[in-house]
Amino acid sequence: MSDNYRQGLKALNEGKVNLATQLFKESTNPAADEQLAQLAARKQRQKISACLITKNNQKTLADCLASLYPYNFEIVIADTGSTDGTLALARQFTDKVYHFDWVDDFAAARNFAASKASHDYIITLDSDERLVGSDKKELEKFFASQDTSKTVGLYRVVSSLSKGKQQNQIVSDVIRVYDRRYCQYYYKIHEQVGLIRNRSASPYAYVLNVRALHDGYQDEKTLKQKSRRNVKLLLAQLEEDSNQAYFIYQLAKSYYILGNNQQAFEFFAKFFALKPNSQKQWVRDAIDAYIKLCVKAKQYQKALDCIATYYDQLQGYFDILCLFATVYLIADEEQKAIDCFKQALKLNSPQAGEFGWSKEAAYQNLARIYERQGKWALAKKCLEHVKNSKLKLDPNLSLLVLADEETDQLEACLKSLAVMQANYVIIVRGKNKKTIELARQYSEAVHHFSGSQAQLGAYLLTKLQTNYGLIVYANEKLLGADPEAIKQLTAKKAAIVGRIRVKLPLKDDELGYQIHEPRLLVKSYAKFNGPLLTGIVSKKPKRLLNQVELPLILAKNVSYEAYAQSELAKQQALRASLDKQANPTLSWELATSYYYLQNYSEACQAYLEFLSGPLDLGKEETLSAVTNLIAALIEVKDYQRALEVVLTFNPYYDGLSDFQFAAGLAYMNGGRFDQAQAAFTQARQLANSDSLGINGYLSYYQQGVIYEVLGQKQEAIGAYRLAGDYQPALSGLERLLGEK
Repeated sequence: MSDNYRQGLKALNEGKVNLATQLFKESTNPAADEQLAQLAARKQRQKISACLITKNNQKTLADCLASLYPYNFEIVIADTGSTDGTLALARQFTDKVYHFDWVDDFAAARNFAASKASHDYIITLDSDERLVGSDKKELEKFFASQDTSKTVGLYRVVSSLSKGKQQNQIVSDVIRVYDRRYCQYYYKIHEQVGLIRNRSASPYAYVLNVRALHDGYQDEKTLKQKSRRNVKLLLAQLEEDSNQAYFIYQLAKSYYILGNNQQAFEFFAKFFALKPNSQKQWVRDAIDAYIKLCVKAKQYQKALDCIATYYDQLQGYFDILCLFATVYLIADEEQKAIDCFKQALKLNSPQAGEFGWSKEAAYQNLARIYERQGKWALAKKCLEHVKNSKLKLDPNLSLLVLADEETDQLEACLKSLAVMQANYVIIVRGKNKKTIELARQYSEAVHHFSGSQAQLGAYLLTKLQTNYGLIVYANEKLLGADPEAIKQLTAKKAAIVGRIRVKLPLKDDELGYQIHEPRLLVKSYAKFNGPLLTGIVSKKPKRLLNQVELPLILAKNVSYEAYAQSELAKQQALRASLDKQANPTLSWELATSYYYLQNYSEACQAYLEFLSGPLDLGKEETLSAVTNLIAALIEVKDYQRALEVVLTFNPYYDGLSDFQFAAGLAYMNGGRFDQAQAAFTQARQLANSDSLGINGYLSYYQQGVIYEVLGQKQEAIGAYRLAGDYQPALSGLERLLGEK
């Protein structure tokens, strides 16, 4: 029989007072009498009744009732028809367990439970809630100090929503504490405490230092079952008063949960037409549910319209601002999303968790936006507030970005480079404060350079903290790249120089002109030869740098006029350097600058000078010098010399589309049409040019021109058609097809 005493102690430790009482009564242990006396005295001290309604809540009921034991509440349970072990479990905690015939009325069930209490002071809980960390004397103080004829108690319920690894919380403030002599529950569903003498009057709500946890996660099947039940009760409730905003909102939300979007939108429209007070928590919950419905139904403009209506009214609510931010993100309005997250995080006492948001989540989402924009410095600051989260950037590569005063272009440049996932080292050569402030959003490594152009290269090397550095100008944007391939390259330390393609903003740019420049340097091996940053050479005289072509292309993000102005300044600097000392690389740079600015006469002379010196025929500069020279000679109508250049270099470059296309132009302008046709055909068949036009439509177009000149109309029409949507070819077709 001594086992009954030990089992009684165990039951008491679990808050099962009724079971413990029975076990102590059956025990022969003298100490059991003392326990019974203590329980009797404890019952005499009770002043408050905790009233619950339940049905088939065996899984959560024990935790709920055990949490009430420290507060010495009388426990009253109204069961509405349990078929599992709920009743047997309830009777282990209290002898006040009653059956209530369900009549589709939650208020009636609540009031029935309260009617069975021994005390007038009532606290209501749901059977899947439990009290935590609350002041044991708080409720007694409330009933002793407040006029309970017109005052009710409000406490906070924190709903823990979890599914797998996803954790979330929602906070609600609910009126659950009252004096049954003056108050009771009203409404069939979503029942509320109101005054008995004046149902329409709202009692004063006193905020209690009491908190309950709610096991809020329900599987979708159960949630929909409850929502179907709720719809029935809500419709019945609205038959009594069709303009009750609270119940209209609850009905709209129930339809939303059931996936009946049409009726959900219909009742939300009725709800908002009543212009409810957005400072009430349930109205904010309605706004939250409505916006989520809009997003789910892809009615984004409706969500944005709702935000516009309530934006100014809800600036003080953390969760709502975070919700607004997510909608702005979906609508591709990143700056508005940033503003919302920043405003939310400024709040001194944000209502974190009202609809599941936390400060950490807000910081994390803000960091993700900054990451997409490449604003690494701002992203890092946000991630300081996120547990176990760090910015992952390429540890071996830095992007050396050179900026002058071009703030807008710098922002476009840095955003485009975000896909590279590499740290920026930003060198600002001007004094524009706006440019410097912008740069600091993207990088912690922002430096001001005031030296000469000749000193810039060495300065860059001193600021490069990683092994590899890729030089980018602020007036350039990334058009395309293979970041993973580049990461594989930079993971190894090698004596290389990386070349990239840069698209130029040229007039009549039918060829899609691109230049190849050495831009990737390795700090361990590289130095700069001369003032130009393209002059990357080995710092070790006996070791040459291997040329590596990077899968990366940039484009000048400037107008032709601005580009031309910068090229003219560049030409002046190049001529000054060449006057001091001959340099093949600088000669090629000068010739190419003349060519792209359509100064063909100067370009011819400069290319001829470059090609008259020692040549490395394997270098791309040599090939481009040859093809550009041919084109420039044609522009100045020196067709004979163009043919001579073709004949000179044909043995070396006959397998390259770029050369064959240039040769075709020379043959065509020299009247050698058969050779021109063969050269254009060869350019297409080789198809190894960077220009898709040379590999296809441009070559077809030139063949069409030759056929037309020779009077071969059908062949010309066929060639023009093969040129596709190329406008000169379309004009040729229109011209030929219009002939009678």
